[in-house]
Amino acid sequence: MGTRPRSVKARWAWRIILLAGLLAIAGRIGWTIVFPHPSGASAAALGRWLVMRDLSEVGADTQLALVDRLQDLLADQDVMDAFPEPSPDQLERLVANVDLLSRVWFLARARRYQEIPDNQRMEYLQRQVDAVMVWGEFDNQVHQKGRRQAGLEPSTDKPLRLLDSINDWIQAEAEAEQAELQQSVYDAVLCWLVTSDVSEYEMSMRRAAADRIAGVLDEGAAASADRLELTSAHQEQLKDNAWLLFEAWFRNRAIEFAGLSGDDHVAYIEARLDNVSNWGLERVLVSDGSDSEAATESSQARLFQFVGELMAQIPDWIERAPEDERAAFENLAGQIKSNLVPYLLKKALPDLLRGIQ
Repeated sequence: MGTRPRSVKARWAWRIILLAGLLAIAGRIGWTIVFPHPSGASAAALGRWLVMRDLSEVGADTQLALVDRLQDLLADQDVMDAFPEPSPDQLERLVANVDLLSRVWFLARARRYQEIPDNQRMEYLQRQVDAVMVWGEFDNQVHQKGRRQAGLEPSTDKPLRLLDSINDWIQAEAEAEQAELQQSVYDAVLCWLVTSDVSEYEMSMRRAAADRIAGVLDEGAAASADRLELTSAHQEQLKDNAWLLFEAWFRNRAIEFAGLSGDDHVAYIEARLDNVSNWGLERVLVSDGSDSEAATESSQARLFQFVGELMAQIPDWIERAPEDERAAFENLAGQIKSNLVPYLLKKALPDLLRGIQ
């Protein structure tokens, strides 16, 4: 008789434990349904991951799995349409999570690139260049949604906004790794230039790309442009794209030049000509069929030939420019013509004097 109450209590204890276990299992099942493993998640399920979870609190393996799955989905569909409509707080989390995953994506792919054999680099980079375009557009959609909800005007950065973030991510890494990460970016830019047709992009996109590529060239990217194996078809595509981007860069400079005072004109022209001369574009834009040794010996001749071709193209560029920019374009072209001969003489004179000696 005295043991019965303890037996009843024991049964109730086991019932409570069993109920708690069942609730835990049910909760786990429910959690898995709402947040399935990223590797097999649908676009809607992935949207719940991005909208409802703080991805800075999940493990690196889960972050990378989300990156891989998101990249696969972006290649096939507009995933934003499948995402749940976020509340203001959730939208803020979505923007933060996309920024986080974008950084994880870049670092993972750039580090993997360092391990790729030379003869497989171009193929690998082509996949990543395709990915960065769709990922960049997705990133842009997310940030535009955030701007609209905040009552701000839409940004015009397009997918290139992501490239600015990449520079920040590189600088945040250990100094010993920054050079390799930066080289991955240089190689990816070259891959894009030799495998894409820039004429298919709107001029606004070309102008933005031209200034970013000019910055890369100013950093000396051309000096290590031999890491990728380029075919003759690649070389031809590079030449076509380089002229199109140079036209876009020239348009940007024309608008910039129009805002300067007359006292600054000569210094500005010489600085821009220095930029172009240091880029070594004549190696891409001028084809003379000479071997590497002869090409080195005739670098000045190639530069003069490049300048001649450039001046021949400028009238067509002016004609294609929007009417409200044409006067600025013509003004810059006229100033370049006036200052070009003195500049080239100044550049060539040291070589001429050494030849006389």
